[in-house]
Amino acid sequence: MNGSVKTYGVNKLLLLSTLVLMCLGCVVVYTASTTHALKLGLTPEYYLKAHCWKVVVALAAMFVAAKVDYSIWKKGARVIFAVGCILTLAAIVAGGDVKGASRWIWGIQPSEILKLGLITMVATKLSEAGMYIKTLKCSVIQPGVPFVISAILLALQPNFSMLILFAGITIVLLLVAGARLKYLLPVMGGGALVGVIALLIKSHTSKRIAAFLDPTANQNSAMQGERALEALGNGGIFGTGIGMGMQKLGYLPEAHKDVVYAVIGEEMGFIGTFLILALFGCIFYQGFEVARNSSTRFGKYMAVALTISLFLNFLVHVCVCTGLFPTTGQPLPFLSFGGTNLIFSGLFIGILLNISKSGTGKKIVEPYMSGCESSAAQAFSGFEFMRTEE
Repeated sequence: MNGSVKTYGVNKLLLLSTLVLMCLGCVVVYTASTTHALKLGLTPEYYLKAHCWKVVVALAAMFVAAKVDYSIWKKGARVIFAVGCILTLAAIVAGGDVKGASRWIWGIQPSEILKLGLITMVATKLSEAGMYIKTLKCSVIQPGVPFVISAILLALQPNFSMLILFAGITIVLLLVAGARLKYLLPVMGGGALVGVIALLIKSHTSKRIAAFLDPTANQNSAMQGERALEALGNGGIFGTGIGMGMQKLGYLPEAHKDVVYAVIGEEMGFIGTFLILALFGCIFYQGFEVARNSSTRFGKYMAVALTISLFLNFLVHVCVCTGLFPTTGQPLPFLSFGGTNLIFSGLFIGILLNISKSGTGKKIVEPYMSGCESSAAQAFSGFEFMRTEE
């Protein structure tokens, strides 16, 4: 056991941290959205009620995923990925244009389904590679095919922030699985070059990058980031008090969606933001603990990918609010106004909870993989990703 404690139920710290964040999310959405709702002629509770319904759906998704053996995601990987591709393509063709992008159809954001499809596909391919993980075919080509398909669809929307998130998840999985760097590094370098060129060509992304580099020359694009920083500065140590923030009163665009961390910072101060960071830190740590304790490689890869997905969403949102990244529309999991991201974040936690249970994943059969541990996996020394007992 190497000093670790094996639990036979679900990971309780992971569950508790998630439930606390969901409760805080209801408070934050209400205080951040009331002014916006009134401006639209709606009741002050309009967005809160809509958010609460989606919290209920997210909790249901989490409960079901925690109950269903995670081997089902391996069996259904191709179907999930195909559905994600079809719906993402449908959003591009018939979803309508919102702020220069076609990301929604029938009230859902298909890229979240596509993300789950990519994770299950890549985790399946890597877990089935066995000792051949060091080959070009298993290191790059097989897991690269679903990523390239996803990247093309996301670029057509366009949704570059999600595309970068997909790339981050895929790269981490390949490193953890032990893909050879001599194959991986040239592909990563070429992909990064293409990505930078695409970002600079597209007008809306180039304007955001220019605003990030020189806010004084691009006031319109830089406004959201500047107001978010002002909100965080206004909060001080203890905050202005819940409901007493000023920046949400028409000064901070999308206060209940893309910059809720700034609203938390203004109204709950450093103490509130520290609490949020601590809760997310607990989720991420427990996610890697789940990976370490999984009895299958597929379970390990799924747990790593789901945790990294939540982490990257969190990282981008917080860095945008603190002026470290250009503005982009990534929500803060569990805290931003509910939608597809909230529901799938709940689903991801449910899958992690199921992987954390003793006795799950027994139906998964994987080829032997001796002496193929990745250096990246060993770098997570405490987690020992690849040391599955045979």
